[in-house]
Amino acid sequence: MSSYSDDASRSSSSSDGAFRDSFGNRADRITLQVGERRFTTLRETLIESEYFAARLSGRWNDADEDGSYFVDANPVLFEHILSYLRSGNFPVFFDSNTLTFDHAKYLSLLGDARYFGIRKLIEWIERKKYLGVVEITRSVIVDDDVNSVSMHSHMSGVPGDSKVDLTTSWGFNKIYVCPRNLHFHPTSSTCGCDLAKRREEGDKFRDELVLRAVVTITTATFNPNCCLGHGGID
Repeated sequence: MSSYSDDASRSSSSSDGAFRDSFGNRADRITLQVGERRFTTLRETLIESEYFAARLSGRWNDADEDGSYFVDANPVLFEHILSYLRSGNFPVFFDSNTLTFDHAKYLSLLGDARYFGIRKLIEWIERKKYLGVVEITRSVIVDDDVNSVSMHSHMSGVPGDSKVDLTTSWGFNKIYVCPRNLHFHPTSSTCGCDLAKRREEGDKFRDELVLRAVVTITTATFNPNCCLGHGGID
């Protein structure tokens, strides 16, 4: 059986500037048996929840023999409930690989937030305020003739926290053919050779096989103001 508890003490200042260690008073500690896991926290943390405020009010004496309280809930989701009660920071379920939010997990957590009566967390999830935590921006670069120089140019300016997707395909470019096969005449507009014949017969071109690429750069920018310390509720 695993245990999940605070590692650091909480303290609050009194009027004379002294600090009191909240964990110094054992009566303030509450142990919860949530499913198959145990959690240890403070009474003052839990009473931010309407459920625990009522259950720990003293009107019911339903603690187990060892002093713990049994809670019939999913311990994995309860981690996020307790984390929110402790810090006031809203949970962020965002996959940096797929750049998507886990809406199913938010929906499950919403059910628990309603059960435990945590109004601000309920409102934050219902209004999908978590979508404002991460801003996704995308830029697309189309390269019609890929080479090592051009690819280095595309990749060198990509931020380290960005995701790059590269799609390549083969294609053909029309290359102008100078009547005298002069390579320093790459286009018809720069070529002055055999103008009369070219006007009569038209310019000639050949197909050149080239590698084309589409580079998509996706950047996820994290906005902590939307989830830290109740900052996500207007």
